[in-house]
Amino acid sequence: MGATKTPKYGKMFESIERTRAFLDDASLGQMLGFYRYLHDHLQTDPTDDLSPMDVYDLREQVGGMILTEMMGRHRRIDHREHWVMVEYLSHLGFEVVHLKTGEGDMKTERVAIERKEDDFLPSLFDGRSLRQLSAMREASEFSYLLVTKSFQQVKEGALKQGVSEATLLSFVASLCAVGYPPIFIEGKHDAASLIHRIVGKIEDDKHRLYVPRPASPQVLDYRNALIEGLPNIGPKLRRRIIAIYPSISSLCEATIEDLTNIEGVGKTTAERIISVLNSA
Repeated sequence: MGATKTPKYGKMFESIERTRAFLDDASLGQMLGFYRYLHDHLQTDPTDDLSPMDVYDLREQVGGMILTEMMGRHRRIDHREHWVMVEYLSHLGFEVVHLKTGEGDMKTERVAIERKEDDFLPSLFDGRSLRQLSAMREASEFSYLLVTKSFQQVKEGALKQGVSEATLLSFVASLCAVGYPPIFIEGKHDAASLIHRIVGKIEDDKHRLYVPRPASPQVLDYRNALIEGLPNIGPKLRRRIIAIYPSISSLCEATIEDLTNIEGVGKTTAERIISVLNSA
């Protein structure tokens, strides 16, 4: 696939219809480029009759579209986060707000990320991490656990607290088993950059992931794939679901209350599943 050509913004003024057509399909980056073009033009020659449109009004319109797009993305970081991460992500358009417990430390429309550092070990022992991650899974389509320490630093800290390496690995394995393998990354700037890239990959990019199909798929393989395609359903939850609803048709007859009786399925997930199954 060839690279997208940068539009020649001057041509956008050949007609009102062409300008509208461009703005209807423009990405956020293209709108920002167009806005800068308008701004720079007005700065250098504010009296030039650039087009049949009022350039000042057009710049204001494009600016409003950019703001609407940015607000619609709901990219937020908690104001209590480390200043390095707040500063980095706020410059990239993240709103600095107060996030509630269970929303994560960084949140967007589809992604929630919980960050741990010195509180990583204590949160494992008191069960706080699992409760927070469970709440995040209910609220977001994608959720992650980020630890801004190297695993070596975590091990050293654990040993000082009398926690053996085997015990630590057991806790980490438990997190992996429930779908939250910790991402260990020491630098806060690197961590903030990774967060930005994760969000971008999920919300902006066209995914290029390859999911292999079994060599000789059976009927049950297709059924399992269909169920795992439902919101927040992985292999573990799929097994619990099919133990009660062994066929797609039986699952379609389930209610929200029925689904919430299955361990690991909360009300939000149940509502999403029912919405998908009943969509026209």
